[in-house]
Amino acid sequence: MPDPSRLVTVPTLSQPDMAPAGSSSLYVLEPVPHNGSGLDWGVESGPMRERLLAFLEREGYPTDVVTERLVTPDEWQAQGMHLGTPFALAHTFGQSGPFRPANVDRRVPGLVFAGSGTTPGVGIPMVLVSGRLAAERVQEYAGRALPVPRPPVGATS
Repeated sequence: MPDPSRLVTVPTLSQPDMAPAGSSSLYVLEPVPHNGSGLDWGVESGPMRERLLAFLEREGYPTDVVTERLVTPDEWQAQGMHLGTPFALAHTFGQSGPFRPANVDRRVPGLVFAGSGTTPGVGIPMVLVSGRLAAERVQEYAGRALPVPRPPVGATS
């Protein structure tokens, strides 16, 4: 992608002990094609690293890297994730939030899905919402109107 949406977290802002004194920890996540794309990550990982460093510098993040780990779809696939994608479906518009598969399967009554591969999508907040929706649907199917716990207003995860 020419201008991907990246997630940058700097945990040392709230937990300074996650890096040596005077240093920062950064985590950068960039959506990339899975291994079904035919990209050779042995070739692409170097240029990707350079693009990420350029992005960090341009946006004002620290770039004096002491230790790093670049994880590509090859590493994810080695951990058993299909085609090297830890987020289930590919990062394309047609597989974004509302276009993801439903969390109920109308062919099998009572079968409900939860997780990043179904509606509403990826990321911890969305997966938690997915779990809540799945629990509600199971309760509806079972004919019980049990309350599903919801996080308190203003709670963060």
